[in-house]
Amino acid sequence: MTRALLVSLLVACNPADSGPSGDTTGDTGDTGDLGDPEVFPGLSAPVDIHIDSRGVPHIYGETDTDVFFAAGYQVAVDRLFQMDLMRRRAYGRGAEVLGEGKVDEDRISRLFDFPRWGKLDAERLLAESPEDYRLFVAWIAGVNRRIEEVNSGAAPLPYGFGKAELNYAPEPWEPVDALVIGKMISFGNSNVLEYEFLATVVSRFLPAVLEIVQLPRPGWEAYTVPPEDRPSSGAAPAAGGPGPKKSSGQVAKNRSQEPALTLPADAPRHLRRLHQALSGFRVVGSNNWSVDGRFTANGRPMIANDPHQPLQSPSVVYAVHVNSADAGGKFDVAGFGFAGLPGVQLGHNRKVQWAATTGFADCMDLYEVLLAPDETTIDIGGKKAPVVWRDEVIKVAGMGDRSFRVGDVEGYGVLTGDALPLDQALVVASNRRLLINWTGFRGTNEAQAFLGMGKAQSIDEWEKAVDLIEVGTFNWMAADADGITYHLNTNVPDRGAPGGRKMPVTVVSGDDPDFVWTGAFLPADKLPRSRAPQTGFIVTANNDPWGFTGDGDLSNDPWYYGAYYDPGYRAGRVEQRLQELTQAGKVTIADMQAIQSDTHSLVADKMLPVLAEVYAKVATDDTLLAYRGRKDLEVLNELLTKTWNRRMDRQESGALAFHAFAHFLVKRIFEDDLALVFPSIMDASPVYALKFAALAATGMYPNANELMQQGRDILVMEALVDAADWLTAEFGAVSPHRYRWGDRHGTGFRNAYGGELDGGWHPTDGGEDTVNVSGSSFFDENLDVQPQFESNDGAVFRVVTSFAADGVPQAVVNFPPGNSADPASPHFADTRSDWIEDRYHHYPFRRHEVEAATAETVTLEP
Repeated sequence: MTRALLVSLLVACNPADSGPSGDTTGDTGDTGDLGDPEVFPGLSAPVDIHIDSRGVPHIYGETDTDVFFAAGYQVAVDRLFQMDLMRRRAYGRGAEVLGEGKVDEDRISRLFDFPRWGKLDAERLLAESPEDYRLFVAWIAGVNRRIEEVNSGAAPLPYGFGKAELNYAPEPWEPVDALVIGKMISFGNSNVLEYEFLATVVSRFLPAVLEIVQLPRPGWEAYTVPPEDRPSSGAAPAAGGPGPKKSSGQVAKNRSQEPALTLPADAPRHLRRLHQALSGFRVVGSNNWSVDGRFTANGRPMIANDPHQPLQSPSVVYAVHVNSADAGGKFDVAGFGFAGLPGVQLGHNRKVQWAATTGFADCMDLYEVLLAPDETTIDIGGKKAPVVWRDEVIKVAGMGDRSFRVGDVEGYGVLTGDALPLDQALVVASNRRLLINWTGFRGTNEAQAFLGMGKAQSIDEWEKAVDLIEVGTFNWMAADADGITYHLNTNVPDRGAPGGRKMPVTVVSGDDPDFVWTGAFLPADKLPRSRAPQTGFIVTANNDPWGFTGDGDLSNDPWYYGAYYDPGYRAGRVEQRLQELTQAGKVTIADMQAIQSDTHSLVADKMLPVLAEVYAKVATDDTLLAYRGRKDLEVLNELLTKTWNRRMDRQESGALAFHAFAHFLVKRIFEDDLALVFPSIMDASPVYALKFAALAATGMYPNANELMQQGRDILVMEALVDAADWLTAEFGAVSPHRYRWGDRHGTGFRNAYGGELDGGWHPTDGGEDTVNVSGSSFFDENLDVQPQFESNDGAVFRVVTSFAADGVPQAVVNFPPGNSADPASPHFADTRSDWIEDRYHHYPFRRHEVEAATAETVTLEP
């Protein structure tokens, strides 16, 4: 029996069964009286699923609900086990099947109560846009159709559920499940917990270090909003004008007069456990940029996007194309969606391509508050607020249940109780409790926004859809055949003018009313937006939008938006390349691809001139006598400062040598000052640590010498010695022919369960700071060098889009590892090599393109 016939028979037998919604009937049309939006009545007509040569389904149906049903069905065919694990993570039920290792992750989900807020999102979507809610219902009905096939034995049990694996059956889905997953994803996009906890630990136990390193200061001054649209105060002006705010070079202001507390010896263990618990909710980067038609080869805009997410196996995103527009519906949209959410979150329709990076707006604050002795109220901003405690119980496979308490404080956040895997004495006083507030603690409207983007027919309509977003700080960018736009909307608490006062980048006092949210959010004119009318291109790579952080001081800015931006190296490199290209001629698709693949290190551009300067002194400066006459240091210096092209490519020996030198320099500068928290900082963000070292070594911190008590030159040479000794121990000598970057650095495509889903380790290009990003940990928790430098985050897809003469987007893409989660499928890992080798292919969109690329067709019959 063919797959198409089997599916047709199953759907025909139970056309109205929609899983947990029960048997229902109703109008199937997408206009007029649509019936009850909470039920799916069945397909109105056959739906064809064309699966192309790379496993991407292109779905054609008569109505919007028909194609969403089929999309839900097909993603469940390809990704059901992954979807189940994602839903379990959102509900805090991962430990039920994966065991002890997921308990801390489940605690995070229970603490933030994604099911509660996802339910409110679903209720709001149903009330405000029943037409859109109906699409969720249809998609879930398609998922449940596949689950019914699996559980009835009509379809094979996907890998992961089997008796030889985790041995359990998939459960039916409900529409709210997708909204709960969406809330979890929005949380991950908003999450700055680890950064704020680490900054708090340093501020409490090592305050002088935090003052010196000027935490917000960028490593490279590149700002997203083009100069013509930046606010006048505190921003970097147009090229040719005076530069961005600079540090005065004077001693840091407001030096703490309080003696530092003693850091507990077990702090590293707690911080590492917190890091591991938050790894599933981590904020990661992305790149996107757009160029308007003035600078392109065909006179029409181009846009590029490569979102950075965990590079797991299977991918967190799923390639899909749904088309009801041919039959009069509202959707003809192709691209990528999160496996577990309906629709396309990043992609294009017939008129608009859109892209996103993480915006790093500060939408989450942490407070230390006083809890009443009877634990019924807290003191917050001079008032008392009631606490409603809830007991959470986590079931653990093969072990006993785990229980803990958290306290909801309506309007103010959640008391963490004993939910966080962190000794709270590290971040709050002994008589205080930790309270976390987040703008996502309410029903919000992201589902309607994402669907609206898919239906938009111009960038003006697309911006109106973005304006519906209330939680999740995405730097949205879009283009149509006529122009480009950068348009962000999210609820950022209006914390008032900084005016020299402290901003909430660490745990703050809940006693101070100034830190308590008023309910007001930053207005539109204080959110980053632009159409680059003068500059002609826009670049965002998680960097500071305006340049407020250019002097490392948040207290003198016109308003507070955020602090924990990317250091700016990726954005700076993209800007460099676009400036070169636009000055030399017209930008092509190949140029945009080359930028996405770029591995030039701007950290090397900062650090290696310092090495060259210091090494030049060795022959004459007797304070450096110990390094004179060492042939290995001479060879290594020659490689790094003269021979290496500063590209983090697999075949480059200089890339491996530089990686070692740079990280040993970080350790030499900061290990003694940061003591027990140094490994945790390296865990949380190696590129931040590299930024700190580069700014210290180049004298950009006013008081950098306080960090380098032995003297900068000595520390630089000691780091070179460390690198030479490590290379010799690993490869027998420092001679460049003995090693390459790819010998130690690569990407691991891992899976929470593992087994045959583990995609292995593969040598790859890129580094922490490169546009083709590929960050990894150099040190382990004991500060020994790792045996391999494994990247687990990066571009989950790369897309470059231009526009045909008729205005239809034309996209070229690559993505890893494959679109299927079935290890036996030909599409399990078939796109991985293209991604590793930077090979792009056209993403079929027009009907004739899809038909030409079709390798298999599945028909769902009503």
